[in-house]
Amino acid sequence: MQQALPAAAALLLVFWLLRRRTSSLSCRDDGRAVAAVSRARLERLGEPAVPALPSTAVAPQAPALSWPAAQESGAPLDPYRRRQLLAELRTAAAGSPGERLAALAACLAWGDRACLPLLRRARFDPDPRVAVLAAEAIAAFRGRPAAAAPQPARLPRNVARTR
Repeated sequence: MQQALPAAAALLLVFWLLRRRTSSLSCRDDGRAVAAVSRARLERLGEPAVPALPSTAVAPQAPALSWPAAQESGAPLDPYRRRQLLAELRTAAAGSPGERLAALAACLAWGDRACLPLLRRARFDPDPRVAVLAAEAIAAFRGRPAAAAPQPARLPRNVARTR
């Protein structure tokens, strides 16, 4: 028993020294395997690896969004209609280049801060017309934010003694 404890400690030390050191993921992976898997997935789907752009430019389609008539008069939207419009804008922003362009035109016309995530994402769109329109729409939001209304001051903790 007296020799078992030092032997176990020595064996544990040997295993600890000889254990396999794991290298970081970025050192093992140079990206070629990931690119090969991506190409294989694209080929399996039947899509070309690099989609060919049409020779004619896609004309902006008429907005398929049900743009509220009350918005032109400056009346604010009710919360339900606002969520519905934002959902329509999100789905249009994920569509074809014409739909994305129409969605950004609607965002530009609406001018609400709720459109900012769509506009920020559209700045990096492959279609340059969409990116330019997104930059133009974001320009309206640049600068200092509007001053918030002052909040009413809280009553002191010992308000019972002051009255």
